[in-house]
Amino acid sequence: MSLFKSVSTIAGASVISQVIGAISIWLISHKYDMAQVGTYALVYSIVLIGAQISTFASQLLLPKQDDDKLNQNIIFSLLQSLIIALPYSFIMTQFFELNGILLYVLTLCHAWILVSENLLLRVENIRLLAFQRISISLLVIAAVFLTPTTEQFYLSWAMGLLALISAWLFHSVSFSKITLSHLSLSNNLQFIKENRAHLSGIGSAEVLAMANNNLPTLLINFWFSPLIAGYFAVVNRFCLAPVTIVGNAVRNSIFSKWSIDFRNNTFNFQEFKKVRLMLFVLGLIATVGVLIFYPLVMQLGFNDEWLSSVPTSRYMLPYLFPALAICPLTVIELVFGSPKYFLRIQIEQLLVITVAFVVLPYFHKDYAYSVLLFAVLSFVRYAFIYRKVNKRAHLLAQENNK
Repeated sequence: MSLFKSVSTIAGASVISQVIGAISIWLISHKYDMAQVGTYALVYSIVLIGAQISTFASQLLLPKQDDDKLNQNIIFSLLQSLIIALPYSFIMTQFFELNGILLYVLTLCHAWILVSENLLLRVENIRLLAFQRISISLLVIAAVFLTPTTEQFYLSWAMGLLALISAWLFHSVSFSKITLSHLSLSNNLQFIKENRAHLSGIGSAEVLAMANNNLPTLLINFWFSPLIAGYFAVVNRFCLAPVTIVGNAVRNSIFSKWSIDFRNNTFNFQEFKKVRLMLFVLGLIATVGVLIFYPLVMQLGFNDEWLSSVPTSRYMLPYLFPALAICPLTVIELVFGSPKYFLRIQIEQLLVITVAFVVLPYFHKDYAYSVLLFAVLSFVRYAFIYRKVNKRAHLLAQENNK
């Protein structure tokens, strides 16, 4: 499948998933209230961060892994997440009043989702990857719709997701080829030793990247309230949906394509330029669209609680454009570049979040100032990243022409 066809396939699935997710949030807000939207966003953010911590980017080795080492990689990722998710979930329950068992199951399931997705990317089965994402989103909306209480919703979500992701893994993994030696401590320690640079560099960067995407929701819950976090969650779902849809589609597709190029010691610079131009145009369209149409949609189709999220959408505009136009291009550093740089840009974003959502609220607790500062500092950071990824692309093009 061509790069742009795979992008459109994943983007189409992501559109459907985002629509389903938006309906889920709408159902939660109307069935309960906006504060429960904030609580749901809190749980989901904790789970996503935990999934990355539990795998520590070992799943990202799967698309470019040698065939003779693939099964060991799979077992390592599954066992690692099974173990690490346990203390992570316990620690989170010390800060937030959440069910630790359900938190563990949800964290583990989302870690295994990452493994399953990368196995599908390895064989470029983009259609099946798209179907998997849609099925996971449908499970959430079904759980919201069919359960009368929030407690039953989270229980149904966790148990249903465990059954669903187990089925997907059984489809992608040849368990008949798994031996007891793959489970041994010595072989798994050897795997860590052989991939130390990736796990320490890319692993730390991926954990920070997921933390950077979800920490604002956690910190807004902590400093302000679940209600305000609900407004932020609504904007994330509706205003930043174009970023999520297109950005993830391009990121996954070029990661799959460039991983193959990496194995073949080649790089398509003309393809890079087309992707860069496409993202720039789409970033402009998304930003102008949110500025003009989001307030109109809130006025026409939603209640006052949802209308109160409009100011947040304006504060986030400086973040929206570069997050779509530039962020997906950082995959070039993940595949071809320096793990240290990929880690550095995530540390920089963590510093932005710390300044906007820790330091500023500590001295001056104002939600609007915090979100606006976060967006502006992120814009400046992405401008420097844009220069770096373009420099990497030109260097790869020169090496490819030798």
